[in-house]
Amino acid sequence: MAKGLKLKAEDQEDLTIISAYLQDAVTVVGDFTFSEKERLFAMMVNRYQWEEQKKMGDCVDGQCCQRIRAGCHFANVLSVSAQNIPQKNKKHVLELLAIEPLELENGNVAIDLIFAADAVIRLETELIDASMQDVGEPYPAKCHPKHQVLDNLSD
Repeated sequence: MAKGLKLKAEDQEDLTIISAYLQDAVTVVGDFTFSEKERLFAMMVNRYQWEEQKKMGDCVDGQCCQRIRAGCHFANVLSVSAQNIPQKNKKHVLELLAIEPLELENGNVAIDLIFAADAVIRLETELIDASMQDVGEPYPAKCHPKHQVLDNLSD
């Protein structure tokens, strides 16, 4: 049985590490939940295992590409808002690009979960208190995520 990642974030630097590991994770709207009473936001994602790709190198036909289910939760969440996310469509697929914290004027922290297609979930929290843990075994992915790189060089 493979040993998965288990990470905790208590500051911006820690959250940047979790963000890097969750880059290109895919999920569906139905895999998010917010408990106002417990002040907990949780989500399940299918995380691309970038760290394994680096070990294995490029392989033919995606044979070395892997994903793994991962749970991620944020504690001390005061409110959750979303933009460009069809919340009633529980099967709507989202691709996580980054997790970015921002200190607010009131002393709280906004944690933005930034997805492709300008979709964002904003968590307003008292402080950064997040964790991520792989669940289960890795499974083959069809291909590794690709990103268009913009060339800003002038002629």
